[in-house]
Amino acid sequence: MFFNVLKSPTMHKYPAALATAMKVLVEAYGCTLNRGEAEEFSDGLLAMGHSIAESQTEADAFALFTCGVIEITERHMLKRISELASLPGKKLIVCGCLPNISPKKIRSMAPNAHIVGTGDHMAALAEFTVGEAALQFQRVSSVGILPIATGCMGHCSYCVTKEARGSLQSRKPDRITERMRQLLRAGAAEIQLCAQDTAVYGNDIGTDLWRLVELLGAETGKSMIRIGMMNPASVRNGMDTVLKAYAHPKVFKFLHLPVQSGSDEVLGRMGRRHTVSDFETIVDRFRSEIPDLSLSTDIILGFPGETDDDFRLSLELMERVKPDIINITRFSSRPGTEAHNMKPKVPSRIAKDRSRIMTEQRFRLTEGNYTRFEGRILKALATERRMPGSTFFRTPEYKPIVVAGEHELGKWHSVMVNGREKTHLCGSLIKTEIKQN
Repeated sequence: MFFNVLKSPTMHKYPAALATAMKVLVEAYGCTLNRGEAEEFSDGLLAMGHSIAESQTEADAFALFTCGVIEITERHMLKRISELASLPGKKLIVCGCLPNISPKKIRSMAPNAHIVGTGDHMAALAEFTVGEAALQFQRVSSVGILPIATGCMGHCSYCVTKEARGSLQSRKPDRITERMRQLLRAGAAEIQLCAQDTAVYGNDIGTDLWRLVELLGAETGKSMIRIGMMNPASVRNGMDTVLKAYAHPKVFKFLHLPVQSGSDEVLGRMGRRHTVSDFETIVDRFRSEIPDLSLSTDIILGFPGETDDDFRLSLELMERVKPDIINITRFSSRPGTEAHNMKPKVPSRIAKDRSRIMTEQRFRLTEGNYTRFEGRILKALATERRMPGSTFFRTPEYKPIVVAGEHELGKWHSVMVNGREKTHLCGSLIKTEIKQN
């Protein structure tokens, strides 16, 4: 998946030199953090007088924000790098995680590319300099991605992202606030805070997630904040602080809490630092305070040594907890990680079968979760237009509702829920705008 980052203003200042303005195609793959960094990079380009290309053919240069979390993704990235590097006279910048994971492979595919490590994407703007006054553009984007940290405090045995992004590096609150204001001016109705583990934000700079949310929430207006992924062990160790952040009225009640397995034995080999009981305790505590909480979790299937009984435990855990979203990934062995040498390996056909079974369970559970909302009138914020002729809404608990018609984004509405699909509710507008408390 890639997206073109649209035009937006910026508050940063960059050095200028005599050069020609360029059209740059920016592609971002993988996680929300990668996409957020790509947006920042694009804003920097625009502030320097460049423009964002809409297609490969019109581009003078390319900036590729890569992912290398699993092997198949790395292969796709290297193929794309090779394609872009083969185009004569085109500048290529390779950012994201892959430069820290497989720099030699990138160099073999693209010997003339400018390779940038994670966290250095803004420094790469030095490759694009112009002498003219910066032009200002207004991006119309209803969802703004706001990176708050990179790296993490965990040591999962399978994770190559740790190698790419290292230990926790939290951004200073003033820098985060500046970027949020920029996103709000660009029309963001939803601000997505992202990091490898949002629960540990600020541990390295003497602050925490709750203080950050208090700071940002005071300035969001009608817009809402979505807190991104957090590891169960981090939430367990800072439960009260995290719950205080979620209690803020400007925060969507959406919890992304990756459990990765329903077997404590598998979790131990993964180095996850939490147990199944920890995960369920956290979910129970959140749901006791936020009854209609939207819960998302992640599962890795086919981890070395995962037995049929381990898989059954994962299915049973999902049946008990009933998440709204289950992100399912088949284990991918990554060189340089501890899990790369673990045995016994689970045959690919077995991992595929397990993935199919859990995917069926995932959609059945989601549909079941949404049944209780049919016939109800819900307050919801218009956040996106994902498909022509319809508008995507979110309730304060982050339940997704698709409504026919292109309604004004960034406003709260009363919506009648009159149906459901596997991934969302269906509704119709009752009142065009209501106040959000």
